[in-house]
Amino acid sequence: MSSRHRTALAVMDEDPDQAAGIAHEILREDPNDKAALFILGVVNSRAERFGTSIALYERITRLDPRRHEAWNNLGMALMECGDYPGGRNAFKRAIEIKETAGYIANIAATYLQEGNPVEALKWAKRSLNKGEDDKIWTTYGFANLGIGNWKEGWQGYEKCLGGRFRKIVQVGEEPRWDGGDVENLFIYGEQGLGDEIMYASCLEDAQKHAKHIVLECDKRLAGLFQRSFPEIEVHGTRRDEQNWAKGRSFDAGSAIGSLAYLFRPDRALCPRKPYLVADPERRLQWRALFDSWGARVVGLAWTGGRVTTHKRERTIGLEAFRPLIQKYTSERPTVFVSLQYKEPFAEIEEAGLPVRHIARGVQSPDYEDTAAFVMELDEVIGIHTTIHHLAGAMGKKSTVLVPSKPMWNYATGNDLPWYPDNKFFRQKPNEAWVDCIKRLANG
Repeated sequence: MSSRHRTALAVMDEDPDQAAGIAHEILREDPNDKAALFILGVVNSRAERFGTSIALYERITRLDPRRHEAWNNLGMALMECGDYPGGRNAFKRAIEIKETAGYIANIAATYLQEGNPVEALKWAKRSLNKGEDDKIWTTYGFANLGIGNWKEGWQGYEKCLGGRFRKIVQVGEEPRWDGGDVENLFIYGEQGLGDEIMYASCLEDAQKHAKHIVLECDKRLAGLFQRSFPEIEVHGTRRDEQNWAKGRSFDAGSAIGSLAYLFRPDRALCPRKPYLVADPERRLQWRALFDSWGARVVGLAWTGGRVTTHKRERTIGLEAFRPLIQKYTSERPTVFVSLQYKEPFAEIEEAGLPVRHIARGVQSPDYEDTAAFVMELDEVIGIHTTIHHLAGAMGKKSTVLVPSKPMWNYATGNDLPWYPDNKFFRQKPNEAWVDCIKRLANG
């Protein structure tokens, strides 16, 4: 490796553009320079230009079929594009050359993303036989949860705390909470908005063991959590400065996801009761609006998630709801409202369906607005998004459309055990969403 290669690698983290520039200079002299191609592949992957990185890694594997790192990185890029079988094949090629715990763990992750926790767990165990890694503990945990083995599932998930995907947050030097009795306890939010809502069902359990709890959460949830847990001190500073923390000390700290490890070793231990309370005044405002329409009001969610959280499987499209909309409106006057997080006006116009989007209801920076909005709906129907967690936590009935390749918490059962009144309606293998929703409408 030349000095230019080493320079590009040295600056890659702080200045990826400089690293890419050096790599391009090398490739002008030698288009087959595998190290330069690899540097460009990494830079493009980190910038989420996965199509470009796939092409670069594929070229490297053609030039040098024994370069296992290129096969592995190719698999990662394919996974990011939702091509899990292609990613798996690339990881298997890497393993044929050099079998590592990380490469095996990546195969496990492809099965987990495809909604196959049984195969994911098999490969996760094989990976653990080669060595431990927080990435494989995440897959091991979710795979166990996906088959209903909550005790081992939460244990696995807890083992990845402090790694790349679950950071530990501390106010001072407080130790990790073991669930015992303490005076002052700090709990911090993690993962997505829906996760914070779901794990908040364990806060009442935590209150039995701590005299005072400070909860740091997403700022959008601060008002709703403070209303729902008045004895807890809530700060919506999860991604902001902890100005409230100056001079404070705690006996212990816990990630909110760790509460499940402490208090939910079995799904039967979920109390299945509402624990979030919507603002009554805002509910009255929405109620007045809905009553003025003189019709039942049904909320629809047709897209959810990111690439890493099954966006492809969770993208239904509004057009697929046409059979349900036609059936409902033929029965009685019905107004359909959007539960989309982003403005869907173009899609609504293209579909030509009578769906209203009220930004204040679902795009508000204060989830108190959304909670009150959802509570006053007559029905909540759609792909699994934060809305279903919100509805469930308030005791609002909802119908969750579950893809044929589900995430771990939708892999088994007919509902989410955290909540008292939600039900799954599953897409059949190879079934188009429009046919799935037609079954729902005619059921």
